[in-house]
Amino acid sequence: MMLIIPAMEILQGHCIRNTEGEPGTETFYQKLSDKPCDLAKLWRVENAKSIHIVDRDSMNGTHDDESRAAIKEIIRAVDIPIELYAKFATVDECRDWLDNGVFRIILTTLIIDDPGSVTHLVQEYTPSRVVVGVRAVNGIVSWDDRSDSYADLDFALKAKTLGINRIVYSDKTWEGTYFGPDVDVLKRIAIDSGMRVTALGGIDSPQELWQLHDLVKYGIDSVVIGRALFENRFPCQKIWRMAEHLESGGA
Repeated sequence: MMLIIPAMEILQGHCIRNTEGEPGTETFYQKLSDKPCDLAKLWRVENAKSIHIVDRDSMNGTHDDESRAAIKEIIRAVDIPIELYAKFATVDECRDWLDNGVFRIILTTLIIDDPGSVTHLVQEYTPSRVVVGVRAVNGIVSWDDRSDSYADLDFALKAKTLGINRIVYSDKTWEGTYFGPDVDVLKRIAIDSGMRVTALGGIDSPQELWQLHDLVKYGIDSVVIGRALFENRFPCQKIWRMAEHLESGGA
């Protein structure tokens, strides 16, 4: 069974994307982008079993108290696991999030910068809660503020030596587009690494989900979906969102 995880990107305390509903509900759903906690509750109503949150301020190299407050409010408000994708500067920062309600953190450069501490972090919190984010372009992982780069498999295997057993894999060309995911890339990274894989980005239809579902046997067992869920592209959402709008009083 493929687990579907809705994505939320938080920037300066707000969601980056607007949520869409059925015709006539536009105003109601657009308001949710200014209320990240209410949007998280909507995903829960729509049967989400987990939520993927990106701290976009952190990923951009800045610190924003409003974003952190919004994430903490979501953690308190929903009864499902939250996974946080951020640019964690230190292992102590990771511990702070893990001790305060985040179920899973997704690490990037900390794998390279402080591998010994990451190993201890994995041992302390288990591999279920500490995973690696592999964000590539044509199989190469790099970061805008650094000169080093790695083949996606090499970076994944480096994380594996530290005790990590799950990859959240994305390609920059998939993000915010409908040009992915590339099933051959996902299959390659899953087989060659021997790790569990969460696919991130590029899904635009139920048909692509069925295609990914065929890869469960290789260890690709979950998918993070952002834009397509925000744009109401799945048939079940039409029912949920119309009901939610009616329950709100049709405002």
